[in-house]
Amino acid sequence: MKQQAQVIAGNQAGDRRVAVDRRRHSWRTVTYCGLHGRGRRRNARREQHSYYLDWYKPGLVFTGLGILLLSCLDALLTLTLLSHGAYEANYFMARLLESGDVVFIVTKVAITAVGILFLLMHSHFRLLSMTNGKRLLQVLLSVYGLLIAYELILLGAIR
Repeated sequence: MKQQAQVIAGNQAGDRRVAVDRRRHSWRTVTYCGLHGRGRRRNARREQHSYYLDWYKPGLVFTGLGILLLSCLDALLTLTLLSHGAYEANYFMARLLESGDVVFIVTKVAITAVGILFLLMHSHFRLLSMTNGKRLLQVLLSVYGLLIAYELILLGAIR
């Protein structure tokens, strides 16, 4: 990286700082630091600022995985309810169902996974001017839990 090799002119002792900010967030941060556990930034230096981390608390990661599992269960329960005569209320998902069950499941899980990854990466950012990504993940887990309970009640009522 030629740009990183450029040294900013500093004091007479030879300041070695580079022009590119080494703390910027990239996909390498997610793959190398997040998936392999090699990241060092676990806490913010200043709590009042939005910041990216290299390492996420296990509870938050398990919250994201729980949402993903509940999304898969939601897709399966939706298909089961549809086979018993129910209909899909979500217009976008209803159009996906016309393309086939596999397209429906893959798209639903992919959209959920991308959303979880976004909220996890922005768990310490102020989102929607009222909360942060961490709280949104926690709310989503509760909402998916309620949705699964509702679908199980519907399934019981149909049978």
